[in-house]
Amino acid sequence: MIRHEVIVRVKPGVSREIIERTLREVGVLLLGIPGVEGVRSGTNNAPSYRHALLVVDLADEEALNHMVRHQRHARAVQLVHRLAESTAVGSYAVGSSEYRG
Repeated sequence: MIRHEVIVRVKPGVSREIIERTLREVGVLLLGIPGVEGVRSGTNNAPSYRHALLVVDLADEEALNHMVRHQRHARAVQLVHRLAESTAVGSYAVGSSEYRG
C-alpha cells in the first residue's frame, strides 16, 4: 500500500467550515479514482496554526501514478490550492520503515 500525504497551510481568513467542506469534496473526488482505497482529512485543532492534512491510501505505486494523472485528481488539486498558502506533499510505501522506542 502507498500512502500519499498532503499538508496544507491554509490562507488566513479561511473559515474552518470552508476548510472542512473543501476537504470532504476533495475526498469524494479522490475516492472516485480506481486504486484509491481510502481518504482521511482533518484540521489542526491548535488555534494559532492554520494547517490541514489530507491522507490518501492507494493500492500500489501503479495506482499512485494513475491517480496523479486523473482529471478528478486535477480538480482536487485546484480545490486544495484555493485554500492553500503553501503545501507539502509526500508518498511512501506503508511499512517501508518502522522505528520503535
